[in-house]
Amino acid sequence: MDQCITDIPRVRRGDVPLPQEEAIQRIASVTKAFSDPIRLKMVYLLSKQSDLCTCEFEELLDLSQSKVSYHLKILLDAGVIDREIHGSWSHYSLRNPKILEQVHALSQ
Repeated sequence: MDQCITDIPRVRRGDVPLPQEEAIQRIASVTKAFSDPIRLKMVYLLSKQSDLCTCEFEELLDLSQSKVSYHLKILLDAGVIDREIHGSWSHYSLRNPKILEQVHALSQ
């Protein structure tokens, strides 16, 4: 097996602390949730209007109900949004209202 040859001392496992695996998985899940422009638009809309139902997303984004539901499920599973059910209507809100600020910080 080839070895790394360098004048700089090698880094060994344990020398650099890594976040817990659970934290890494959570970060990966959230960043994946933000990897689609439609989901970014949904989060932006929720940052301006704290509570929206599925039909409002359909209207505002000109998308089918199935497409809206697909994207909302990804945001829900990542823990980005919360859902509250009122009768046959599902209303969505941001779990952390400052999440959009954090996403903007990534782009700078």
